[in-house]
Amino acid sequence: MNKNINNLLDKRFLTNKPDQITKKFMAMFLGILDGDGYIEIGPQKQYNKKTKELVKSTIRIRIVIRLHSRDIDLLKFLQSTLKAGSLSKLVKENQVRLIFYKSDIVNIILPLITDFNLKFLTYNRNIQFLLLNHIINNRIINWEDINYINPKYDSIPSFNLIKLSWFSDWVVGFTIAEGSFGIKTNLSAFFSIKQKGEINYEIIKAICLIITGRESYIIKPDSADCYQLTLTSKNDINKVLYFFTSSYSNNYPLLGYKLIQFNIWINNLKISNRYKKISFFSSSS
Repeated sequence: MNKNINNLLDKRFLTNKPDQITKKFMAMFLGILDGDGYIEIGPQKQYNKKTKELVKSTIRIRIVIRLHSRDIDLLKFLQSTLKAGSLSKLVKENQVRLIFYKSDIVNIILPLITDFNLKFLTYNRNIQFLLLNHIINNRIINWEDINYINPKYDSIPSFNLIKLSWFSDWVVGFTIAEGSFGIKTNLSAFFSIKQKGEINYEIIKAICLIITGRESYIIKPDSADCYQLTLTSKNDINKVLYFFTSSYSNNYPLLGYKLIQFNIWINNLKISNRYKKISFFSSSS
């Protein structure tokens, strides 16, 4: 982040932030945003109050997390922890949104990202975040005055991603958004996670590295240009269990529906002839 932003942020929040806002929490939070969130930046039409004529548009800035309504408690937890954001229910879509407006972004979200030296990892969120910083650092008010060209973006190699001290906690958040724990019809267990675009392929490879300790096999994109990591072997399932069991891994715990899914998955593994004797269960007994 450009250092100029430090002159614009409310440092009072950093010195008085609640104890529960830790680097691990914020890394997990950014993982969710990288997976199921977006930074919305666009023109906000303005009209002359007297003549009703259209004048220069201001800039609408929001950070939004949009999830299935079953995860409303997760969004309430994020809202209460950050003491920011507004919940909005989309009844027809059976979804719920947590929306952070510009004041929350400038006074709470950005100071925390800066304070903990964190960053977004997916291409789309990075590009959105760079534009956000450009607008704030340059104190741009009107949409027509942005005059911005996206810089060249290079993926971070997987071996460098896993060196980030907070990457494991980010993976937990990204899994809450994009991961899945399940049992196939042939009773084979799996953990899967995917992301669209070759530019994000290094992230998928890094997730395999951080969970299993090995490089992933070559993953080819599907028809939607998505790269999906799927772990199914007994050894890999054992390592998935350790990684997402926070009492063992010390990673930030899973939250919301993904935690429910994970616990159901564990119960199914325990009664499976194939997986019930893997070392995780013997170690946890």
